[in-house]
Amino acid sequence: MELTEKILHIIEDFPTLPTIYSALSDLMANPHSTQREITELIMTDQAAAAKVLKFANSAIFGFSTRIESISQAVFFLGFEEIKNLVVALKIIDLFRKSKISNHFNPVEFWKHSIAVGVITRAIGNYMGTKDLDNYFLAGILHDIGKLFFIKYMENEYVEVLNYSADNGISIIEAEQRILGVTHCRSGEIIADKWKLPQTVQNAIKYHTTGLITGQAEELPAVVHIANITARVLELGFPGDRLIHQPNLKVWEYLSPPDNMFSNIYSKILYDYNNSLQIFLLK
Repeated sequence: MELTEKILHIIEDFPTLPTIYSALSDLMANPHSTQREITELIMTDQAAAAKVLKFANSAIFGFSTRIESISQAVFFLGFEEIKNLVVALKIIDLFRKSKISNHFNPVEFWKHSIAVGVITRAIGNYMGTKDLDNYFLAGILHDIGKLFFIKYMENEYVEVLNYSADNGISIIEAEQRILGVTHCRSGEIIADKWKLPQTVQNAIKYHTTGLITGQAEELPAVVHIANITARVLELGFPGDRLIHQPNLKVWEYLSPPDNMFSNIYSKILYDYNNSLQIFLLK
């Protein structure tokens, strides 16, 4: 079996999402589901419920009223955002225990991923995007394909990382040359397996270019810019230190205000540090 085929076959064994995510999805798909039912389901996982409550009160959302209960969190954040927070928490917990080596540190990986999530939402919020439900989740999961490679093909992926560093090329280029499959492609397959929202799947697949068949779409475009920004700010470590220029077509599509980054810089750092405390500390 060729390596590319082996990779695609192994993805079938990648862990499924926690039961609570599927249960939340089923509840939300039922038009007769109530806020109380959503609340009671989340409360069955006390650890997740406590972190959801902390996150709901964080500066990321900026609510003037303190949220005292999961019921209030569901009301203020909405079903979709709550579901996304739960899945982000559970996925980070699932992979946070991966071994730390000279080639891959899961804590630094998640720091970068959380930074991209924070920046993605900050950009969307600053630019007046009305529906931000999937922004944080898309940012956090943009590199999920790398976790697949580390978990199932560590030796081959160490070769990828070394090849990238030795030749001064991007990880995605090294992946293509050595594995024949990039983390964008493996991540997309995993996201589809998990039945994540299509916009999130697109952001995972296209975050390196920000374009879908040559055309810009808002969420992948914002994740593209957020990923570069996190690298510039050196928030976490995604596996290499290369910083590419933003895709010009993406930049023109978004047309961010000239002062956007100077205006959101402090908020990015504050929300990032706050999020690390919630997501990475037990």
